[in-house]
Amino acid sequence: MPRIFIAFFGLCSLGLWGQGGIVVQPIAGEVDFAGTFGELRSHHFHSGVDVRTQGQTGWPVRAVQDGYLSRMVVRPDGFGWALYLRHPDGHTSVYAHLDDFQPSWHELAMTRAAASRSSRLDLYFESNAYPVRAGDTIAWSGNSGGSAGPHLHFEWRDTRTEEPLDPFDHGMFYGKDSYPPRIVALHTADGQKAPVASGEWSTPLRIQSWQDLSAEIKDKKHAQGLNLGIEALEVHWTWGGEEASHGFHLDRFSFDDTRCADGLMQPQVHRRTGLRTYRLAPSLGAAPVWSAPEKSVTAPGRYTLTLTARAVNGDLATARGPVDLLPGSGHPWSDPEVANKVDIQAGERVAEDLKLTWSRGSFTDPLVPELVKTGERSWKASPDVPVLRALRYEWTPPANYPVAWRTKTVMIGRDPRGSYRIVGEPLLDGRIRFNIKLYGTLTIVQDTEGPTFTTLKTATFQGRPAWYIGLRDNLLDITHYGAEINGQWTWSYYDAKNKRLYIPQGAQRSGSLTLFAQDEAGNRTTFDGILP
Repeated sequence: MPRIFIAFFGLCSLGLWGQGGIVVQPIAGEVDFAGTFGELRSHHFHSGVDVRTQGQTGWPVRAVQDGYLSRMVVRPDGFGWALYLRHPDGHTSVYAHLDDFQPSWHELAMTRAAASRSSRLDLYFESNAYPVRAGDTIAWSGNSGGSAGPHLHFEWRDTRTEEPLDPFDHGMFYGKDSYPPRIVALHTADGQKAPVASGEWSTPLRIQSWQDLSAEIKDKKHAQGLNLGIEALEVHWTWGGEEASHGFHLDRFSFDDTRCADGLMQPQVHRRTGLRTYRLAPSLGAAPVWSAPEKSVTAPGRYTLTLTARAVNGDLATARGPVDLLPGSGHPWSDPEVANKVDIQAGERVAEDLKLTWSRGSFTDPLVPELVKTGERSWKASPDVPVLRALRYEWTPPANYPVAWRTKTVMIGRDPRGSYRIVGEPLLDGRIRFNIKLYGTLTIVQDTEGPTFTTLKTATFQGRPAWYIGLRDNLLDITHYGAEINGQWTWSYYDAKNKRLYIPQGAQRSGSLTLFAQDEAGNRTTFDGILP
């Protein structure tokens, strides 16, 4: 898409200057969304709104309010190319997965990169050093970093706390909606399913605990759109002439609590079906904050539940039906004798040569943690309960373990919500420590291979002439990389998603090229060639 650079000075006449909230939309016109605030993602709440760009890059991205550039990030993963603007009303707007910055800010990035001789940037700026007015084009949308396709990720944060807020509560325009939210079905942890028709389900669901019960909810902007999240859920019980209600409204959260998304999602249902359903009772996580029911709902018996879900645009979906709570505990952790039944405090488990240690509040649910060795260097932790805090695993290598491998030992962890790889920290007593927010299957391997380069080719990058070379690692992320042309440092950018290292063509367009890349385990590879 052709790039257009626009400064909306005409907006002055509209009286927008000095107003609070989002006074100009980050992308002009009626837009569709690939994700909304608070959506359940594996291991995190979605912290903003994903604006779709019709599979294209290069859409003008606009400052949503007067302010100044406070932070600039260029990295191969995460938010990729990103800008942070601070505003006088106490908020910060974030624009991520960008293709490029506006020209003067692009030059600012390149100047700072050359001064630090670093291709990765995370720059902070003083107040009003780089002012911006509402409506100015600050960047162009892209597909950089960890994005799954071209779009703009936009956030609205409380500057003081850095907590992300729901942008639709602060002036972001939702637009036309032709697909009302729907509660599709109720699911239980043990596999029962009650489809909802005309807002009701008729077959009673039988559960041991309210935490076993979850709702499958769908909402889109239109029938062909992507499924979006909800912002609020209320559960209303009626039984024997009694009534009680509780619920949550997720309009902000702390990044420290973003893993609580795994607890709001029913883990057994997700493991079995892949669906991210909403549990109807809180987990041990801090977010979202649930209101307390007015009366106890732990007595066994037949309950009629009425669910009300609110979409991000305010539309409501309801469902009603019977649930049988079997003898047991409706809220396991509210039982005064819970400490005698489950282990939710700090503790440890040992499975031969691997020791697991956890602190209080590490899990979303009460459990008795188990750790079993399943192979020479593999283990399984169970039951499947999401993790809120980093767990500490300490492995004792065999006596003949090569010293050179100690800094290159990698733990690969997998649970039903994702996987993670981490390089261990050698300890003075010979053990190797791994701090990882994952509780599932665990494997220990060694990575002694450096990244690999392929053939150098000509290309374009950000609409400018460039070279690129394929670059990938066999197991880990590439953390350091760099380029020199004729012995002089030159800026380069690693597209981690497509495994390409780009070297923009500057004044030097011929001669020798030297590249290096290093992975998380410190394995380093160099490349020497002649520019085509």
